[in-house]
Amino acid sequence: MMHAKNLLLALLMIAPAVTATPALARSKDPTADCYAEATTDAEKQACIGLTSTDCRKRKRNPQVNDLAICMDREIQWWRARLSDAEEAMRTRAEERDKPYAKQIAGGAAKMTDDLDKMIESWNKWEQMRCNFESMFYRSSPRRMLHAQECHMTETAKQAILLESSAAR
Repeated sequence: MMHAKNLLLALLMIAPAVTATPALARSKDPTADCYAEATTDAEKQACIGLTSTDCRKRKRNPQVNDLAICMDREIQWWRARLSDAEEAMRTRAEERDKPYAKQIAGGAAKMTDDLDKMIESWNKWEQMRCNFESMFYRSSPRRMLHAQECHMTETAKQAILLESSAAR
């Protein structure tokens, strides 16, 4: 019983501090905040890496795994954006193909097919590009970080490209 009272007292003492601290009360995402305000592709590209950098700056004496975890959060955010952008671009490509139904029936290229080829090629290129980048750090434990940073940057740039293309 005494243990429960002490625990309750401790919780009551720290609860106001936790709820009064905005950083603890809500999750901060500098990349998402920046992106929400960006209006041009250049402004959107300036948002790449902000969440990852913010997370890394808050770590004391981080190990490679700590830094990788920071980066992974932002990579997942960009991958979700990329998935949504691919879907939006597919819808746009289908719309763009409709006026050319006769030509397509006669063998003309479809934008949806070209999109599929581009996405497949980009996925292969991005893997090879980032593997190549990481090879410069072959004997370093930070090799993984360089590969992750490459994946984050290239995924973000592809998401921005497809979002912009879908909006045309």
